[in-house]
Amino acid sequence: MKPKIIAVAGSKGGGGKSTIAVNLAGALAMRGPTVISDEDETIRTTQDWLTGSEIPVTLLPPGGEPPAGTAYWVMDIEGRPAIADVAALSKIATVLIPTAPNAGEMMPMARMWNELEKAGAEMANLRVVVTKAPPVGSVGQVARDQLREMGLRVCTAVVRRYTAHERALQDQVLVRDITGGENAWADILALGFEVC
Repeated sequence: MKPKIIAVAGSKGGGGKSTIAVNLAGALAMRGPTVISDEDETIRTTQDWLTGSEIPVTLLPPGGEPPAGTAYWVMDIEGRPAIADVAALSKIATVLIPTAPNAGEMMPMARMWNELEKAGAEMANLRVVVTKAPPVGSVGQVARDQLREMGLRVCTAVVRRYTAHERALQDQVLVRDITGGENAWADILALGFEVC
């Protein structure tokens, strides 16, 4: 049986792509054997985060294939990927596209969505994820609803901005392992439930 593939692809850098990929992989590992690949050859945040860590996820080498019995394969895709590459990926994977709830990120992401549709992407496999929303208030939910009104498929889960995310990267752990990271982990678990 082939693993379920979940790719995280941003329309621009800084949208929380690697944060989502690593923590989502950690959440999925609670359901079954999970691997992650860092396809962002320039930045390699996921590789740096996992190398030497105790996160229960297998980091695949570049070009590697998941071993037999793998349930989930999370891919951290390069920033600003080619539209044709994401369209091809959508044929075999659920593709998550993170965006912060501001015009500077939402507009490029909406353009990417339209370009993917023109390129023949499997639109049913694309999902926008609102990230970096303030922890208090409804900014993330408002952005999510605006994107839905534009006709985009948007996850219900909003991944809010907590310092636990930065500390998790620094300490090479999941946000669940950071003191005070309970709400950040709850967001990740909600996203994991949705995509599976």
